[in-house]
Amino acid sequence: MYLNRISFLFLLLLLAFNTLGQQYNFRNWTLEQGLPQSQVNSIIQDHRGLLWIATRGGISHFNGSTFTTYTKEDGLSSNNVSSVFQDSRKRIWIGTSDRGLNRFTGTGFIQYGKEQGLSAKTVSDITEDKMGRIWLATDQGIFYSFNDTFVKFKTLPDLHYTTALATQEGTFWAGTKTNGLYKVELASVSNFTTENSALPHNSVTTLSRDKKGTLWIGTDAGAANVTSDSLAHFELPLNTPNLSVSSFTHDPYGNLWISLRQNGLIKYNGTKFTHITRQNGLRTKRISSLATDMEGNIWIGTDGYGLQQFTSPWFVHYFEFGELSEPRITALTKDSKGRVWIGTDEGSIAYMDGGRLNWNRNTAWPEGVSINYISLVNDNSAWLSMSNGAWYVSPDTIKHYTQKDGLPTNEILQCVTDGKGNIWFATAQGVSCLSKGKFKNYATPDGQLPEKVYYILEDSKGRIWFGAASGVYKLDGDKIIKAPELARYELEDVTSIAEDKEGTLYFGGFNYGLAVLNENWAKPKLFTSADGLPSEGIKGLFIDAKDNLWVGTSRDVLKIRLPLLRQSGRLNFRSYAGSNGFRGIEICYNAITQTSDGLVWFGTTKGLTKYLPTLDRRNKVYPTVSLNQLMLYQKPTNWQELGYKVDSITGLPVNLKLPHTQNHLTFDFHGICLSGPDQVKYRYKLKGYEGQWSPATDQSFATYANLNPGTYTFELHAQNNDGYWTPRPLIYTFSIVPPIWRREWFIGVLLLVLAGAVLSIVRLRERSLVKMNTLLEMRVNHRTRLLERKNREKEMLLQEIHHRVKNNLQIVISMLNLQARHVKDPHAVEVMQAVRSRVRSMAILHERLYRHDDLGQIDLDDYFRGICESLYEAYGVITEQVALELQVPPAKVDIDSAITLGLIVNELVSNSLKYAFTGEHKQGLLRIELKQQANNHCTLVVCDNGKGLPADFDLKKKQSFGLQLVSSLSKKLNGTISFINNNGTNSILHFVLPS
Repeated sequence: MYLNRISFLFLLLLLAFNTLGQQYNFRNWTLEQGLPQSQVNSIIQDHRGLLWIATRGGISHFNGSTFTTYTKEDGLSSNNVSSVFQDSRKRIWIGTSDRGLNRFTGTGFIQYGKEQGLSAKTVSDITEDKMGRIWLATDQGIFYSFNDTFVKFKTLPDLHYTTALATQEGTFWAGTKTNGLYKVELASVSNFTTENSALPHNSVTTLSRDKKGTLWIGTDAGAANVTSDSLAHFELPLNTPNLSVSSFTHDPYGNLWISLRQNGLIKYNGTKFTHITRQNGLRTKRISSLATDMEGNIWIGTDGYGLQQFTSPWFVHYFEFGELSEPRITALTKDSKGRVWIGTDEGSIAYMDGGRLNWNRNTAWPEGVSINYISLVNDNSAWLSMSNGAWYVSPDTIKHYTQKDGLPTNEILQCVTDGKGNIWFATAQGVSCLSKGKFKNYATPDGQLPEKVYYILEDSKGRIWFGAASGVYKLDGDKIIKAPELARYELEDVTSIAEDKEGTLYFGGFNYGLAVLNENWAKPKLFTSADGLPSEGIKGLFIDAKDNLWVGTSRDVLKIRLPLLRQSGRLNFRSYAGSNGFRGIEICYNAITQTSDGLVWFGTTKGLTKYLPTLDRRNKVYPTVSLNQLMLYQKPTNWQELGYKVDSITGLPVNLKLPHTQNHLTFDFHGICLSGPDQVKYRYKLKGYEGQWSPATDQSFATYANLNPGTYTFELHAQNNDGYWTPRPLIYTFSIVPPIWRREWFIGVLLLVLAGAVLSIVRLRERSLVKMNTLLEMRVNHRTRLLERKNREKEMLLQEIHHRVKNNLQIVISMLNLQARHVKDPHAVEVMQAVRSRVRSMAILHERLYRHDDLGQIDLDDYFRGICESLYEAYGVITEQVALELQVPPAKVDIDSAITLGLIVNELVSNSLKYAFTGEHKQGLLRIELKQQANNHCTLVVCDNGKGLPADFDLKKKQSFGLQLVSSLSKKLNGTISFINNNGTNSILHFVLPS
């Protein structure tokens, strides 16, 4: 019985022989996503990257995310749009089936009808010749543009034309509804029909020309082509009468795409045809139009089912397996014949050969158990790791091992054979090894088995590694130890291990990231989301023949270039998810393999997916970036209503200058990448406000608030789905006008006004100061004259007073002289004479003062000389007898000090004249010397060379009035007087003059 079951599995019996339907990658848009109507008649892509879609509900342009629709309400002549075309001047022309022609102006439409020379209502096709003239295929003939009107082309008959094509060589082709194909070249006209050529049908539906110059002709009964002026029938590989061709398109890789009105899509690569129908992902077999965008995507317009996009041809999916719909492929491997073996979570097993999947319906194990891993021993035998134990199957044997046979549990996740022929089992409760027919369960050094073990790998050096729930382990003798190489990382739930051709090991931890152990590195590395890993939920690792590491995660699939990773330690990868073709949703644990033809296979939660590396091309077309709108305060803004001139194409204000109160701007932008619109990223900056680019973001707007007055330039870059950034930024320059008080001209005027005001104030001030100074000078002069007059009056008064004092003193002297004449007593006469000399010294001082200009001070030399002359005269002494010598330096003292000094000199000179020159000393010398010292200290010396002082002279005992007067006057001057005998009498007075 077992042998018969194994025969079903390995001998390719015809029990379950199914042809699989390959599912290609299509994206769909209908009315729910914004398409105005479900019948798509024509598709083009303009120079900005926008896709224009002609429908029976108006015309829309599509940026990959949103549709913008125009209808009769926007100025279109009709909603029944039949054709759309962009000319060499980047103008969009729109033909309708019932209301003629329209031209899009950027904000509205210009209609062309009878008034412009176009009498036809139905415009089926639009083309342009090398002279820039627009040609129309209509229901009433061919028309061409002349200036801003249209003229009927009378060279061709008035028929119902369905399509037209003008070549750059000057040839014009026109297809009719009933009369075949016309060719106009110079002055000659040729007509190709079914009667005179290989044209399949006289109803020509579409015309197209490829890069090689081949003209492709679509008809109601198939296709034809023209090469070297020879028309040939192009045989389509379908055995059906429904071969009406609706459209052609050519992709950048040399493929011709043909759409059929009722029978799907045909791809022709030059040698092979691929027929794509609903089974392959088309929503309907009724295809009305085709177009290829700049990125190589094929756009498909359907008759009643909306718009589709064929993209990412490098992934092909198998989701329907006859009775099984979207099975969970939990086990995946390949044999030496290039066959792919699959196992499901419900116990089904099959292999794929030649595009056919062969199921084994009569298996040895019960239905419903999960096949976790298939390990082929050879092309006819295998180990199966299942949820109910381990199974070994071969053409002549089948064995089932469970916990009863020594396994730690019946949940087997993987089994591998090492270089010594031992079979290792990764189980839900540890590791077990089958050697020489016996199981050995391995423990950790602490005597405990690891928890759940997902994966076992024997590396190129013979080391056996284990990926477990609690981390990475390795075999050490007869025990399992925690891998010391990765002890620095808390790596857990290690679901997969892989080794590349250079011996580098890779460990995938679910929700922990990717660990890399490279012996050439100083230490291992752990890559997480912080290092750019899109998903840390790793479920499988596989290294393909081209040295790429495939990382299957819970969200996507990564292809990592290992040479760069080993060299630089940096991740360089391409991510595949639903947006770029990988529709399997989620990879199952370790369900990745590669066949000998280079195809990589993935077992997913929805079925089987294969990757065709030869068709995987990176999208190198930069996104077309546009600034959709500029908003004030985050609200849609009608710039025309605000009085600004608006660009008719972009709708943006031209030379925008905003007042300082409108400084809150939002830029709404979009980068057109039709291959992956949801993967477009942006970076931007506002020059004049910031110097650094913003971080890459998928947010398609930027807001700047409270902008200061100045000139700004908004710069924008966009990145497509494969990481290519636009080389040059989109720029938009505007300015915030400062308030009037901050404008340069206003500041200049204000400075001039201020300067004028300051100058005026200065001049007024100068005038005021001049007047004030003049007035002050007049007042000062007046006061000066008054003071001078008062000073003169005071001086005159003082002089008068001194004169009167002097006169009064003279009267006293005269009175003394009169009195002395009547006094007989010699002593009394002597006293009166002494008094008279003292009064005279004071009179002399007042005489000097009223004669002198300076009434406050007196010259001592002149004053002393006058006293001596008066005394000489009083005592009858002449200078020939007693010579007078004065050594008094120029010095002026106040009146009080002068009077005091005069009285002292008067007394001392009187004594000398009276007593020094008597007897034998009749002649001699009288000298007065004044010495000035520091701090107003002075020394007055009155000396003579007479007979000198008596031997018993004592100033303290001397009771004469003159000496007492001298002593008293000396104290008034803060001085002292002394007398010395030195060849005469030396009277020395030390005194201090007042400051």
